Amino acid sequence: MDTHGVTHTHDEGATDLPQAMHSIHIMSAEMGGPGGPVYNYILFRDHTGADKVMMSGLAIPRNESEIRALRGVMAPPNEGGLPQGHFTIVKESEVWRGPVKEYLRKMAMAVETLHFINAQNLNYNPEEQNGDSPNSIAHTLVKAMGLEFPEETSAFWAPGHERILLPRNWRSNYA
Repeated sequence: MDTHGVTHTHDEGATDLPQAMHSIHIMSAEMGGPGGPVYNYILFRDHTGADKVMMSGLAIPRNESEIRALRGVMAPPNEGGLPQGHFTIVKESEVWRGPVKEYLRKMAMAVETLHFINAQNLNYNPEEQNGDSPNSIAHTLVKAMGLEFPEETSAFWAPGHERILLPRNWRSNYA
């Protein structure tokens, strides 16, 4: 008993409160209206369900060439979402849910993969349906985190989706 007459006990077998679960989602958005090609990107959400980090691929202009560069980017999620009138989200798929420690490890794996992809200085050519594209980056990030891309997203036309931009022997330093 303490000086206020309250007895304090400690249950040695008690566990901490259940851990809040974080999650990783694949977002699929049609570009330019119904039936248009789909743009896939990844959202990392915290335990409250709030979007915290967005990872995606972009085609950006080069200074001395007509051929655009393909780059992977990580940024805070766009508060307004994708540009209205050009992108319409058609599917959201949760690909992982778990504790913060594993969430951060998976995020580190994805960041490491973005660095590797960007170091390759890849070209983006929209005429090549199965070429390297922003969809290739999304699929590659999912694979690099040890996850599977959701099968239900294959119902949408997503140029470059099947391409994985890592060598067969790729292994993350965080695996």
